[in-house]
Amino acid sequence: MLKRRLFIYILGLLFLFNSGCAALIVGAGAGGAGVVYVKGKLQETISASVPQVHKATIAGLKDLKINITEERSDNLTSEVRGTLADGKKVWVDADSINSSSTKLTIRVGYLGDKTFSLRIRDAIKKHL
Repeated sequence: MLKRRLFIYILGLLFLFNSGCAALIVGAGAGGAGVVYVKGKLQETISASVPQVHKATIAGLKDLKINITEERSDNLTSEVRGTLADGKKVWVDADSINSSSTKLTIRVGYLGDKTFSLRIRDAIKKHL
């Protein structure tokens, strides 16, 4: 019986780590609402509304001289798309959690670039 439970526990951990959810759990346990980088996407909860985050995103991308190719926004969601000088695509999404909190998601390139995603995040936060 103990071997069976151990086997099920190990199998569960394998599924958890293989699916990418472990990083979310580790990130949540390590810092609550901190920055999480999973599967090429940087995610952070920001204490601001979606319209505020959208304005800050536009300003931050302009500061970094990222060419904005598409943008749309309402009170609940925001999507901004752009390209870097080397042709890499940039995606910045903001989704409302409540009236004063927003989940910010940043991806640079198809495989992700954590360092550049953090630079974009810092540029956005500078305008909030």
